[in-house]
Amino acid sequence: MSTPPLLMIAEGRKARPRKAPIIRPKELTLHMSVADVLRRYAKPEWRWTHIPSGELRDVRVARKLKQMGLKRGWPDFALISPRGLFHALELKRIGETLTDDQDEFHMWCVSHGVPHVVAFTMRDVLVALHTWNCLSINISEGSL
Repeated sequence: MSTPPLLMIAEGRKARPRKAPIIRPKELTLHMSVADVLRRYAKPEWRWTHIPSGELRDVRVARKLKQMGLKRGWPDFALISPRGLFHALELKRIGETLTDDQDEFHMWCVSHGVPHVVAFTMRDVLVALHTWNCLSINISEGSL
């Protein structure tokens, strides 16, 4: 444990400035917020679901889900527009990166014209949902 800066100064030592901590909300918080926004404001003609494939599981459950066809790399939220177009929303905690499987899925979506957004903040999510015209409320750039 380091000595607090004021105590170091009082002892006649040079204090090292501390870096301000980066606020990194848990990814779960972002998931819950996105689900809440979609429940409240998604246009009724849109369909969406959360794909809970990243949870810590018992090995037997994981094996069963894999046998049932669960694939790695798929997005956290899958949305389908009224025109039948699939949209992928991947959520990440600030500072984290896509896994290799997630990056591969993202690149597949990009190369096939499937909308795919990686969001780190609620602002990122709202911009994506607004761009996709998914919400029944109007979100202007100024309010984001």
